[in-house]
Amino acid sequence: MNTAGGFPDIAQNGWIEIKGVNLAPASVGPNGMTWGSAPEFALGKMPTSLSGVSVAVDGKPAFVYFVSARQVNVLTPLDSASGQVSVMVTNGGVASAAFTVNLRAVAPSFLRFGATNYIAAQHGDGSLLAPTSISVPGYAFTPAKPGETIVLYAVGFALPTTTVVNGSSTQFGALPVPPVIQMGGTAVDVKFAGLISPGLTQINIVVPTTAANGDNAVTLSYGGATAPAGVAIAVQR
Repeated sequence: MNTAGGFPDIAQNGWIEIKGVNLAPASVGPNGMTWGSAPEFALGKMPTSLSGVSVAVDGKPAFVYFVSARQVNVLTPLDSASGQVSVMVTNGGVASAAFTVNLRAVAPSFLRFGATNYIAAQHGDGSLLAPTSISVPGYAFTPAKPGETIVLYAVGFALPTTTVVNGSSTQFGALPVPPVIQMGGTAVDVKFAGLISPGLTQINIVVPTTAANGDNAVTLSYGGATAPAGVAIAVQR
């Protein structure tokens, strides 16, 4: 189990991936299912169970987004604890053996486009940002330009400055302090960093004017933790 994006530990109000076998009933199909039609949303809440699958983190119900036989994705509940905590998956009333994971204050991780090393990012106009080489029908990508303000997406930043209600389907608010980000070895100007939906952090940065053509490695640190390495933003001067 890890934070989505690859951080090995977890944080409260963070998206995590749990992998195994027999995690969901066969009725969800080979591609699994998401919470899209969950009735809880009509009440402004997120579901804690999906097709009979639920997850407890430190004894508290998590919010279930995706279930399949081999993977379950959930948003961790609000929890001020730290250190080793238990996690348990229940499928159709049958619980897995409990296992432990390290709960930290933050577990920052960039989201990526599929199996690539490119950060999930957009241009200011909302179009997708990555090398044109990964474009497919219906999804056109273009690189960033030096001096351009772009939008990056990440998870694992825990709580913003505004009050977050456990289980609410609406979450927003700036982070207490902006993360420290470098691109191609150069510090970037972070214009905004904050929660825009449950567990999802948006970070607006200005691409350094010194950014080189091609892939520029991106690093991020926040709250004493460093996001997993190996991610990049494509630039075309």
